[in-house]
Amino acid sequence: MSNEIINAMRLRSSQNQLTGQGPSKDEWYSVLNAASRAADHGGIKPWRFRIYEGEVRAQLGECYWALAKSEVPELPESKKDSFIKKAFRAPSVLLVYASTEDHPKVPKMEQIMAVSAACQQVLLGLDSLDYGAIWRSGPVAHSDITKSQLGLQDNDQIIGFIYVGQCEQAKHYIEDTGLDSRISWA
Repeated sequence: MSNEIINAMRLRSSQNQLTGQGPSKDEWYSVLNAASRAADHGGIKPWRFRIYEGEVRAQLGECYWALAKSEVPELPESKKDSFIKKAFRAPSVLLVYASTEDHPKVPKMEQIMAVSAACQQVLLGLDSLDYGAIWRSGPVAHSDITKSQLGLQDNDQIIGFIYVGQCEQAKHYIEDTGLDSRISWA
């Protein structure tokens, strides 16, 4: 079976060595507009996107530092730069978060799932434009400190940070997903 979309899905993989330029504004708009067609029970459109490029990425780095200091208050200031640099692992970083609302038929979890689906669409769109990307989350994404530093509201949930750029090395692909051991037929 040959199908362009399925082949694109099979060939996409996370790339963590990213340099060069990130997407142009037109490319970002194109990708995010397409991603905004993700499955969305209730038509709520809970996804929110914020692009960080250039020195503005230091704002994200400050989130890594603030979280580290909250966990280890005696962490010396000399370590700060190593945390700030985490936001500079790619030329562009896309913050993706869910702006959830109380809804009579769509629980907040489903709204978060819709934004996760939009994230996957973003990754596929970026790959189609020949950009490398990796979706990062971890403690910094789930911290109220980060939400506060980035000016997010209580009803906002960070889904992740998508780091984007040109692949420094040849893209690597996952040959065997192990699907045979993860699928069953009822």
